Amino acid sequence: MTSAVAVIDPVCLSPYEFAYLDEETGTEAAILRLAGALSNDCRFQFYQAGRTDVTRDAGGLYRPLDMLKVEDLTSVSNVIVVSSWKTALKVSKLGPGCPVFLWMHSPPGRHNRRMGDALAAAGIEIVCASESLAKHVHAFLADANDKLPAISSIPDPVADELKPDTTPRDIDRLFFPGAPHKGLSEALVKFAALRRTRPTLRLEVAEHDNLVWPENTVPDGVHFLGKLSDKARIEIMRSSLCVFHPQSRFAETSGLTLAEANAVGTPVLAHAGLGSNDEILLTPGQCVDTNDLSAVGARIDDWRRDFPAIATAPGHRLSEVAAAWKRKLTPQIVAEPTRTATSGATPERAALPNGPSR
Repeated sequence: MTSAVAVIDPVCLSPYEFAYLDEETGTEAAILRLAGALSNDCRFQFYQAGRTDVTRDAGGLYRPLDMLKVEDLTSVSNVIVVSSWKTALKVSKLGPGCPVFLWMHSPPGRHNRRMGDALAAAGIEIVCASESLAKHVHAFLADANDKLPAISSIPDPVADELKPDTTPRDIDRLFFPGAPHKGLSEALVKFAALRRTRPTLRLEVAEHDNLVWPENTVPDGVHFLGKLSDKARIEIMRSSLCVFHPQSRFAETSGLTLAEANAVGTPVLAHAGLGSNDEILLTPGQCVDTNDLSAVGARIDDWRRDFPAIATAPGHRLSEVAAAWKRKLTPQIVAEPTRTATSGATPERAALPNGPSR
């Protein structure tokens, strides 16, 4: 018997569907991969803030968020709310009679410090995308709340089929997988310093140059590739010496891209002790003090001479992630709906935020 799961995403800016999984990245891709992996066990209903139409595919049924009715919640076994703790509370108060999970991929803002008591009282569990994020959320809430909700972690999934292959590696090619706010400016400065004594190195960046370097001269050896599809990004990882991620300020809370690099056998050069780096990049030598440019250069030189054997961190494969979520989404006995629309009456709508209120 399959169970119905409602996935409520009040923060997405545009709709996403399983049929177009190859076009998605980040949180949206993680949600869709999970739905696909659990399709034999769960029937997914998606309610998305950025959606205006109703459609269905192999991943489930997709509706606009403002179409969500109270009756929809009384027929599901579990509810997963993406990012917004305020929406999770509103859903809980509607009395769905089933577990409500708050799936977090980034730290809560400072103004949300008191959310712990409210989530604990409602019995809402926070599921974080990494152990480091779970520890951060626990510490963030501990001092300001009398009670804390259950806080756990399940990583975003790496496709089971991502494995090393025979793609030739270019030992002069470094790859920064995009997102300017994730320390690209720092990575460019450090690359320029490395290249002074290693002039054949190239850094390829999965971004448009006019978005990240609008008023300055692009450093020698840097090439902006524009936005890449997931497939193209993986192909470049396979042929690169490493994913070059030496920034020391932005804490990766999910680190899916880093895990995917390791899955195809590509090392990642990342800052030690920052975010989820150390829990994902378990093969020794990948996490260093990236503010020590001599250490960064030495690691690059080591890998150019003797390419390392890289392993994927346990628990990150899609089959493992799906199994972890399946344990949480075990079918539960759902009470008969207590509120139903009378014949000819307008169904009651759930009062949920339309925007990214967190």
